[in-house]
Amino acid sequence: MAFKSGRPIYAIVMLVLSSLFMCATFLSLLYSVVVPNEDLEGVVSALEERGAPSLESETVVQQAIDAAGPLRRAIKVGYYSGATKSIHLDGSHTPETINPSQATYIAWFQKRPKPILVAITRYANDEGQKAYGISEVDSVSIVRAYAVPVLLFGVSLFLARNRKSSTTAS
Repeated sequence: MAFKSGRPIYAIVMLVLSSLFMCATFLSLLYSVVVPNEDLEGVVSALEERGAPSLESETVVQQAIDAAGPLRRAIKVGYYSGATKSIHLDGSHTPETINPSQATYIAWFQKRPKPILVAITRYANDEGQKAYGISEVDSVSIVRAYAVPVLLFGVSLFLARNRKSSTTAS
């Protein structure tokens, strides 16, 4: 006996795929809130002047504080972690793996009248060397990153919802 549904197959497939897209987008943020990256949290703490920055992050933290003042408040709105392999063309046959971790925050700084989006990035290689970067992020990129999966999920949910037939007898 075949399973018969009044929903089109494309809508169900689209709902499943958009659900996976939503999970891929939001689970990394949830994971970073539950299990925060200690290096990135240390940079935030140093920007708030609640702790000393690590030796690797000292320069970028001081530059950020000089430019915008101490951090007053930060709310995490995005997180990314990945890995890249680079091969040196100078004859070395050992590929190097670089692991970037980036947290994006809505941040309120003392010298800035309005909140801004700030990305704090840590680059770590196989040998344990670390480098940090702090940069302002365009708000459109964050909106686009979250709007696309939410819109696709909403459209697929609309298409897959249970519709009552207009030909049913009363």
